[in-house]
Amino acid sequence: MNDNQRPHFWIPDQEVERVPKKPRGRDKTRDIVHSEHGAKLSQGLQTVKQTLETTQNDDSLRDVDLYVFKVELPEKEKVQNRSNLFSKNGMTVNAVKDERRAIVSTTKQKFQMLKNRVDAYTQNGTNKTHFDYVESIAPYVGVEKESDELRKKIYHTSPPEKIDIQLMFIPNLQTQEYELIIKRMKEKIKATDGVIQQDIYYLSDNTPVMRVIIPSAALNRYENDSAVYRIEETRFFNAVVDDQNKTKQLPIELNSQVDVASLPIVAVLDSGVKFNKQYDQLIVEHWKAPDSSGGNCEHGTRVASKVAFAHLGKQLTTSQILTPRTRIIDCNILDGNVPENIMIQRIQAAVDKYADVTKIFNLSANSSSPIDGNEMSILGFELDVLQLKRGVQFVVSAGNHYLWRTNTSLDKILDDDDSKIAAPADSMLSIVVGALVGEDHQGSISGKDTVAPYSRCGPGFTGSLRPDVCAYSGTIVVDENGAHVPCDPYALVMTPDGTITPDVGTSFAAPIVAGDLAEIQTIVPDSNILLAKTLLYQYAQPPIQVAKPQDDDLNFIHRLYGRGISSVASSKFSSPSRVTFVRTGTLNRLTKERVKIYMPKILASKYGKNTARVTVTCISQPPVDRTKGSEYLGAYVGASLKKIGKHGKLTPVEQPHKEGRRKWDVCNQFSKVFSKFNAGDWQVWLELFSRWDDKVADIPYALVITIEDLSGELDIYNEIQEQNRFQEIDTFRLKIDS
Repeated sequence: MNDNQRPHFWIPDQEVERVPKKPRGRDKTRDIVHSEHGAKLSQGLQTVKQTLETTQNDDSLRDVDLYVFKVELPEKEKVQNRSNLFSKNGMTVNAVKDERRAIVSTTKQKFQMLKNRVDAYTQNGTNKTHFDYVESIAPYVGVEKESDELRKKIYHTSPPEKIDIQLMFIPNLQTQEYELIIKRMKEKIKATDGVIQQDIYYLSDNTPVMRVIIPSAALNRYENDSAVYRIEETRFFNAVVDDQNKTKQLPIELNSQVDVASLPIVAVLDSGVKFNKQYDQLIVEHWKAPDSSGGNCEHGTRVASKVAFAHLGKQLTTSQILTPRTRIIDCNILDGNVPENIMIQRIQAAVDKYADVTKIFNLSANSSSPIDGNEMSILGFELDVLQLKRGVQFVVSAGNHYLWRTNTSLDKILDDDDSKIAAPADSMLSIVVGALVGEDHQGSISGKDTVAPYSRCGPGFTGSLRPDVCAYSGTIVVDENGAHVPCDPYALVMTPDGTITPDVGTSFAAPIVAGDLAEIQTIVPDSNILLAKTLLYQYAQPPIQVAKPQDDDLNFIHRLYGRGISSVASSKFSSPSRVTFVRTGTLNRLTKERVKIYMPKILASKYGKNTARVTVTCISQPPVDRTKGSEYLGAYVGASLKKIGKHGKLTPVEQPHKEGRRKWDVCNQFSKVFSKFNAGDWQVWLELFSRWDDKVADIPYALVITIEDLSGELDIYNEIQEQNRFQEIDTFRLKIDS
């Protein structure tokens, strides 16, 4: 640590005020003619009954006493706010498609009761407080059960003869009901000349999924089966490398001054890692998934070299010595085209084995198609569940596309829906990484500091900010010799035989960030991975700057670069003119927190325009529920900054932009520049908002606040230190009571 590197400050409990919070009422009245509206609902129920009776003989629910159908609420209404509407009328909400649409089930007896209540409502307005808030009732059948990618394939001019699909059953049924459904579904698969692939598997929410190959002509029989919730084309994950440009290097040595045993550890979930003997000490352990034949180590070794050495090409420009920053756990899970169900099992096994050894898992594997922005992918969901359950952090590549083969304009590529991120990059709790070009090359459609021609971009699930961050990588040049990867420092990777070669893809951007995160984690109290992630986001900067950005500008920047390029040095250390406060804790619906920070006098007394900047980043770990559709995240933490105004009273700091402070996202981030202000105790107010759980559940959060003298001249660190209120964090004190 040099003179300009200072430890961050920990905000202790005595600097936090907890304030009771009373949940707000949610009810609104509607101007409805009950006789007309009731007739509409009654007709909807009749259509549901007729549809289900028509298909009964071919329905996998025929042995189960249930009707499944769709209920839609009016605009601006939310299923989450109308739970009584469903429960008091005999309906179970099995899944939520979006905030207004729910897939529900009820017994045949309760269905008749519901119909009688709707009739009474039609005649005299009984149950007005419920049925006024039902816009429509309809069968849940047909093509709306298909994923976007499957729909494109099936309704193409030349649909395939057979399709490999995953059948997801209606969530939240009983075990015995699933047993009956699965029995009937197997009969249907046999009757339609389908073939079941592997065993039925269960998602973390206990929803059964069957992978089958069926004739495409039979798909409508599954669409109209009321036991089926969703039909997706099976995703496959593999590891592809470019072997055309290998270049031998002079013997490369490992820096002998580094204490390898003290380096942090990252698990690489890939096709295997095989370093040369001189680097073999960087491998903590080799592990192969029990059901895997084992990958060839080509892709995995290249990924691991980026984790361990970052931009090794930059290191080799000055010497033939490589300085490692991390060690590697080799988790060999990719042995060809791995279907989604098997991928999940292998990742779960790896995390179960190594979650107590490392918290960081790099996954550089994506499906070949963009996400369905309104439905969380199965693998994305399972990654989120693992992160909550085991306290780990996945770093995931955004995915690659091949639009550069047919487009000569980067703008056209970015406007193409096929350039959007690919599963599991829709995971809301993972760190998703896109690729930037590090150097200019003639013949490349992407210049330095722009999105790589192959890198997928955002937005993510339900319009969320994706990628989260980006990292430099190589580019692709198209010239008279065809397409090739030019040799530049950001493109170089290591192969199993020790060769240094150029290769590109978001596969090699993600491990840069995984290694960055591991470095940051070394200075974090108790090695808290959520706090390390928050520090990573706090100091990430996009490669382009807009003088006076509007929300549209920021939205454009974020969907291409996320928060930008990480800075390990800034994330790890404060400086005399830039001070960072950190804290971790939990929040619930009934308590707000007011977190104090100190604004230095020396900074407040400085004359001039734009003298100081305050940046706040708060990341939470909310519960997730795939059956809730666009309402996937169960909570979010709202953060706001309060400064000292006239007469010493706290006043809110108005934020000019909504971008970065979106509701129902895991990260709340904003920044504000100040010219004239008062010194003393400013505050950041934190408040938890929950969707589905009215219980007092504690949601973990990490908070990072940075105060910066924009001139870089003032020692504000010393003044804050002299307050003797905030503890310095360092590598020797790993546990701090909170």
